[in-house]
Amino acid sequence: MNIVISGLTAAGKTTHALLLAGRLGYDYFSASDVMLSRLGVRAEANNATWTTRLQEIERLRDSRQTDDEINAILRSEFAERTRTVFDSWALPWLVSTPCVRVWIESTRESRALKARVSQEPYGPFLPREECLALLDRKDGTTAERLRPLLGVDIREDRSAFEVVLDNSALISAPAVEAARAGITRFHQVLCEAVLPMLDGGEDQQADDGEIGFY
Repeated sequence: MNIVISGLTAAGKTTHALLLAGRLGYDYFSASDVMLSRLGVRAEANNATWTTRLQEIERLRDSRQTDDEINAILRSEFAERTRTVFDSWALPWLVSTPCVRVWIESTRESRALKARVSQEPYGPFLPREECLALLDRKDGTTAERLRPLLGVDIREDRSAFEVVLDNSALISAPAVEAARAGITRFHQVLCEAVLPMLDGGEDQQADDGEIGFY
């Protein structure tokens, strides 16, 4: 069975989708990576800080590549795969095949803290106000782009999800140590909610590797 992790900008989708895939031994598939590839973003940008990647997407978002093309790729990959964790805004509304759909809820302030910490250690070090503005622009433009396709406002609708978890307390301060501690706590919450819903109720051991930021 596949798992789809969704949430607003900087809610922690990628971080927790990767951690969950590693714990379960599942594959990982990113809608953002598909978008970056279709927009022609250079490969090194895929490993850039969160804010740099987001600014690159904003700069190129008026590309000729359409959301329909990207979502067709997601549907195709979802249909062909199993035991995969998908990281996607739109996919929960696009497929009817049984899967575990997870929405990661997170307040605007909490997401701004995550965005600020993700700039460590190389920057650019955007202040809180700029992080908030970047989040608002990305949330708004994505929601308006997807509304005609999905028929919902993804900022508000949670009806597609079997699991909704709030990680607003993920980061208590804009510091790497605080972020790592929060990510570790929330990873356990996520696993406790999702693992019993999978075929056979998988109970794999967590990877002991270092928790990073994505």
